[in-house]
Amino acid sequence: MESAGGSILPDVSGGPDAETLARLREQRWLLRGVRDAVEVSGRRLAGQEAGPAWRSPAQRAYGAGLGELSANLHGAWRALDDALWAVDEAIGRVKAAP
Repeated sequence: MESAGGSILPDVSGGPDAETLARLREQRWLLRGVRDAVEVSGRRLAGQEAGPAWRSPAQRAYGAGLGELSANLHGAWRALDDALWAVDEAIGRVKAAP
């Protein structure tokens, strides 16, 4: 579904197109699902943070791993949210095209 310009979004310069609009809406639906799943995973992970009672090296390493995973999930969520914004913008351009 990649366009000639290297974007994953379809080319919307040719005017309103029902097929393009349908594809963009499908992308938006899929992105929302993945973004929401990443958010839920991040929230679930945040509830497992290591407390001060974790003292052994293995417990501290596990806690550090949880923190790193949480940061990675947050970065993924931001990227997915940005992609969702781009799809919303593309939908708006398709709808506004003469």
